[in-house]
Amino acid sequence: MTNTTDAGSSSRGSLFRAAPLPEEPGPGRAWPDRAALLRAQSEALKVLTREDLSRGRGVVFFLCSAVVTLVAVLIPVLVADALGGEGRDADSAAVTAAVCLLLAIIALPALLVLRSLRARGARRSRLLRQWAAVDRGHDSEIPGGYGSQGSPHPRFFNAAAILALAFILAVLVLANASDVDVLVMLPGLAVAACFAWATVRKYADRYAWASRENVIRGRERRRNRHRERMSPSVEVQRSGIRPVLLYLALSAPVAIVVVVFAIVRPDNVTGLVLVGLIALAVLVVGLPMVALKRRRERAQLEEAVGALTSSFSAGAVVHPVRYGLGEPTGEHGAVGAAAWDCAPPRAGALVIAADRVRLRGADGSALDLPFADLAGVAYIPNTVSWLDPTVDFLLHSGESIEVRTARAEEIAHALSGAGVWTASA
Repeated sequence: MTNTTDAGSSSRGSLFRAAPLPEEPGPGRAWPDRAALLRAQSEALKVLTREDLSRGRGVVFFLCSAVVTLVAVLIPVLVADALGGEGRDADSAAVTAAVCLLLAIIALPALLVLRSLRARGARRSRLLRQWAAVDRGHDSEIPGGYGSQGSPHPRFFNAAAILALAFILAVLVLANASDVDVLVMLPGLAVAACFAWATVRKYADRYAWASRENVIRGRERRRNRHRERMSPSVEVQRSGIRPVLLYLALSAPVAIVVVVFAIVRPDNVTGLVLVGLIALAVLVVGLPMVALKRRRERAQLEEAVGALTSSFSAGAVVHPVRYGLGEPTGEHGAVGAAAWDCAPPRAGALVIAADRVRLRGADGSALDLPFADLAGVAYIPNTVSWLDPTVDFLLHSGESIEVRTARAEEIAHALSGAGVWTASA
């Protein structure tokens, strides 16, 4: 369908002429066989990942951004010097205008290169997602190049350091707003911060994508292990993200502003009070927001159950559940049980009858799963604090349905007592 071998062999050919990117993969069913699809996927992901993390492209971006930043620093300095000089005349103004025009002309090619890099990066990102999603049973470690198995790419931290430095300097400049010679630094700092933020955003986006890919693939591997081993316990990878780290990241800019105000403007009580209120809001409001989000989700589930209770027999124990937790597979035309596992997430209700599991959705959908169709059930505690645990129904047909509910453990115990094989991960 597409030739990625030639692109892979020439991707390191020249910094000035970019190699062609792989074509879009198209739906998996359009390929003649899965082996050909996996070979093309492997080559395409290698080409895309290698170019996305290329040192050469990083150097080009750094040089072009440095040129633009330097121009953004020099032009305000020249203008301020021309306006504030004692010997102002028409000749000096003309010279200043000519120099500024020359600097703008010098910056133009760099801006065009940066624009080209951005457009190609957006297309490359789209292709990465498409090729990774076409078949997730192969090349599961490809996203690891973006740090999904450890730390993000070093460029993320380097750009974050530049961004923090630009932020600190900007605060210092604003604190001395009465000095015109200091204010002319703001445009250059703003440009440097924008370039640093672009790098941070890119690698944060790639890191989030790689982590999500590993979650999706890990979900499939977990299900395969359950099916193959049917063991009483299955290893679950715990998330390395801790809420306290997120709080520290959010509080860092506030702490920087506090330090700057305390050093530069110790008498500015209003500024210190404002910063204190911001810090208090970040630290105090976060936890109630998480609790409110969890409570709102459970309230939506309870509301859905209230509307669905009449569809079950009197006396049945109705469990509110959220289903559709998997990836959307619309191109495969998922029907039956598979459609219940595909996004978007929906609210519904679950009842364990004498010989089957009955599922009803708030959108009117219905599904009955006889115990004879169940190969097993896995109870999985969620590593995210504000999400409820899940129950994964594994069917003999090879399909699976995962539901999230606060009563997941209760459902697993009930099915285990009914004779269904149950694992607690």
